[in-house]
Amino acid sequence: MCIAILNAGKRIQKDKLSNCWDNNDDGAGILYVADGVLVSEKFPNELPIDSDKNFEEFYARYVDINNKYGDLPMLLHFRIATHGLTPEYLHPFFVSESVGFVHNGIIDGLGTKDKSDTSEFADLLSHIIIPSVATLDNAFIEESIYRFIEDTSKLIFLDKDGEYRIFNETIGQWVGENWFSNTSHTNKPIKYDYGYKLGNKYNDPYGSIYDTDEVDDWNAGFGISKTKGTMYPYSNSNKYGIEDYDYDARFINDTYFCAECLDDTAEVNYESECLTCWSYIPEAASAVIQKMDDLSNPKPSLKPTNWLDAYDKLTN
Repeated sequence: MCIAILNAGKRIQKDKLSNCWDNNDDGAGILYVADGVLVSEKFPNELPIDSDKNFEEFYARYVDINNKYGDLPMLLHFRIATHGLTPEYLHPFFVSESVGFVHNGIIDGLGTKDKSDTSEFADLLSHIIIPSVATLDNAFIEESIYRFIEDTSKLIFLDKDGEYRIFNETIGQWVGENWFSNTSHTNKPIKYDYGYKLGNKYNDPYGSIYDTDEVDDWNAGFGISKTKGTMYPYSNSNKYGIEDYDYDARFINDTYFCAECLDDTAEVNYESECLTCWSYIPEAASAVIQKMDDLSNPKPSLKPTNWLDAYDKLTN
């Protein structure tokens, strides 16, 4: 589901950013102010077998930027692709030379296989004169943005003066002076290693623009990924069908207490997220993972000596 971060306080710990990278593994982006100019840098993660190396390159650049320009807020974004599956659609996006933003969520009615919903939204905003974040306080502009994102998507805008504005701030999380749009910066136990990460996103109303072969090709392309020095099967494109997952639907029958919205009968989706407020409910994770395992009918456990052996066993 991506994560958008406002880094307005201390440098974010490496392990938190590593969690963001692992849980939202299509790449990352940084938006920062350098000597009065708003600058965007993007870091694709196109080869999962090099994911650790790609993250280290991203993190080294983040530290460098933070050392030089960390006196002003910056934005970070880690992406899971839902529309527009190429690195050009990594965030951030600009709406003018002096204002950019990052987004967490899906904007209904926008986006295709070839262009992301956030990119289309940025195009729409670019037709409005937005020279600074303060402009977003205009009642017409503010209401127009909320009509698109409703109460689920989260946006962070930043301008060349270091001023920022968060839309739907209350459904994110402040940690000190840094704001996170969700909890994937923590050690969230559910990983996108089943090949289902596009399965849900391409269900209705998006499913009609993708056929099964396209989803299979996408999932199969991930091959093997590396986590903490251990190689493991990253995806198996035929393990789940795209009809099995609906992000907005109840995934298991049990209900749980949600500490965020205080619902003591909260239903959860396949990511252990409350269907009322979208907060992560750790107590549901075990049941969700168990159902994933039951649905997957997994192959015998692989204990490869190296990633090439693992890849051969998965593909032959």
